[in-house]
This record gives sequence, structure tokens and C-alpha cells, in this order.
Amino acid sequence: MTRRITRASALAALLVFLCCSASAQTTRLQEFPFAVGAGGFAVSDTGNGSDVKAFSTGGYQLFGEMVLDSGVLLQMRYQSFMLPGTPPTAPAFTAPAPRGAPRVSVEAGQISFGYLFRENWWDAGFVGGVGIYRLKPDPPGVDQVSTDSKETVVGWHGGAVVIFLLAPRLDLRLEATGYLLQSNASHKPIELGAMLAYHF
Repeated sequence: MTRRITRASALAALLVFLCCSASAQTTRLQEFPFAVGAGGFAVSDTGNGSDVKAFSTGGYQLFGEMVLDSGVLLQMRYQSFMLPGTPPTAPAFTAPAPRGAPRVSVEAGQISFGYLFRENWWDAGFVGGVGIYRLKPDPPGVDQVSTDSKETVVGWHGGAVVIFLLAPRLDLRLEATGYLLQSNASHKPIELGAMLAYHF
């Protein structure tokens, strides 16, 4: 009997939460058109020719956002993350290539536009934009040689985002984004990340 009452209470609480979430979602973007947030992500560099593990590096990000129209967002973002270094390729019939290359520190400023398809308690959509990326290789270690250089480059990005409404002013975001950096060494990062956002 106690278990049935507990289950019924939990079910009632869940229904109330979902109803409140749906009600909040319908007017949330109009009532709270601005948001700030932060999160982290894992990085895999598909453009790097070195033998590294997928998603072996990562970083963090901060953002500010505003609603331009129903379902259309403008976002400014700062990122700091690491990329695997790019070792030189040894010519055929010569000494073996170095064992590795130092990682590359990246700081980025981005501007993105997003379009969301809205549901009762979650949104999903696409994002894309452009950014400025400052690449700085770490000092090489023993048996390491890098072809990466210190440079500031332009890059483009695009991906998908799913936003779960936790409360009228709070949401959780899951993102998958690909990047194309116009750097001397080939870098094409893919990021998988999660962020929390506060609306006001």
C-alpha cells in the first residue's frame, strides 16, 4: 500500500512538472530573451594526421545569447581548448618520424546563429557561424617536433543542439559541432559538449 502511494505521488509530481514546463516553454523566449551560460566539451581533431585517440582533449566555453525572432538566436561565445599537435611526416627510406608533437592551445571568439524547432519541454535545431582562433603550440618535449605555428586564423563552424528545459529560467544544452580552421597545419575539430544556460 505504501509503495502504491509513493508511486502515485511520484507520478503526480512528474505530471505537474511536465505541465509547468510546457506552460513555461510556450512564453519563455518572449519573457526571457537573453541568456548566459557555461560548459565543457571533448575534442577530436579529424584533420590531424597524427595517431591520437579520439576525443583525447577538451576545453570550456562561456556564452551570451539573445533571441532575434521566434526560434532564431544570436550567440557570442568564448572558448579555450587543446588540440593534438601535428608532427612532421618522415620522408620514405629515412629515419622514423618523431614520436609525437606538443599539443596546441586554442582560444576562440565566435559569433553564431541558431534556428530551433520547439517542442513542449525541449528544443532542437542547428547552429552555424564564424570565429577568430588563436593557436599557440606548447613547448616540444623529448622526441617531439611540431609543424604547428603560433598564429591567429579565421574558422567556420556548424552543428546541432538539443536544449532541455529544466526550469523557466534554466536549461541544459547538448551540442555536437564541427569546425574548419584556416590554419597552416590541418585542424578540423569536432566537439561534443554540454552547457547550462540561465535566461533573463
